[in-house]
Amino acid sequence: MQIRRYIQKQIEADLGKGKALLLFGARQVGKTTLVNNLLRPELDIYLNADQAETRDLLETTNLSRLSSLVRKYERVVIDEAQRIKGVGLTLKILIDNFKDKDLIVTGSSSFELANKVNEELTGRKFNYHLLPIAELELAASGKTIVELGEEREERLILGSYPEVVVATSLEDKQRAIKLITESYIFKDILTLGLVKDTGNLERLLRAIAFQIGSEVSLSELATVSDLDRKTIARYLNICEQAFIIFALPPLRRNRRSAISKMKKYYFYDLGIRNALVRNFNLLEARDDVGALWENYCIIERMKRNSNLGLSPETFFLRDYSGKEVDYIEYDNDKYQALEFKYRADRPPKGTTEMLKDHTGQEVSLSVVNKDNILDHIL
Repeated sequence: MQIRRYIQKQIEADLGKGKALLLFGARQVGKTTLVNNLLRPELDIYLNADQAETRDLLETTNLSRLSSLVRKYERVVIDEAQRIKGVGLTLKILIDNFKDKDLIVTGSSSFELANKVNEELTGRKFNYHLLPIAELELAASGKTIVELGEEREERLILGSYPEVVVATSLEDKQRAIKLITESYIFKDILTLGLVKDTGNLERLLRAIAFQIGSEVSLSELATVSDLDRKTIARYLNICEQAFIIFALPPLRRNRRSAISKMKKYYFYDLGIRNALVRNFNLLEARDDVGALWENYCIIERMKRNSNLGLSPETFFLRDYSGKEVDYIEYDNDKYQALEFKYRADRPPKGTTEMLKDHTGQEVSLSVVNKDNILDHIL
């Protein structure tokens, strides 16, 4: 099955504008496949910074040397560029001196972890974030509504990495996500020297995995992981920069009644999450279906917003009375709220009133369940 990534269309529209096109995303999420789709034989060059000889070529500020490498090509692709020392300055030199060439750069960890790309390329770049395969991409690739529904439980358990999606058997899918989890998700963290031993990091992520949908206390994590709060905060930031997890902050417009200061954490891919907790059981045999559903809906909503070119602020809400709203978007002075219930179709009583109290406006509130999810993510 040929799956066209929606970001490819956005990147193609930005070619020829004299900017560096920076494509971020976790390893194995499909960045290399996407940029290879943009390459034209004999006109373009592909440079893989996972290879030592490529790094040697690009770890230079010598304009003559860089010119000899790229001058005869129209489009230059540098893959896994976070491996290149001083990559920000190298890219700045290429952009400033070869304005007629398209420069496409990928990174499987946010470049700020080791390089100052943002500082060096101010005003010279467009950023894109490639997520695991979205339901909207599967729909655009020919999947019917019925097929999407039939395969959704599989994605809740095994995730949406390309290798997992295209595998033809559950055994192959499970093997693929285990390999990705064991061999790739910590690779850049180790390579960049940010953590010497990923054992503590993995234990921390496992603790997060069991708290999806709940506010995360650094003190509780310290107790579970046997790490101090400062180290936990640093590790959480590293995992966010490496595109393993992301945080949802609380909405605190009304400080008198908004109790929460803690964030909630979710995984970019549920296959990674389930591999960390070593649970690939079907939904009927699980007690974490609500948490899986909440995580899945939020990440699919993020993919939908990205596809539409939207970037709303996002929050959750909990007040002193115990009422909660799973997910709130704020854009153009308007709030939109979503509750994620795998089977339920009505929000908890009093939720609408709570939202108005905290936002000062009438808020659209929808319950996203297994029957109507496509209305909210396509």
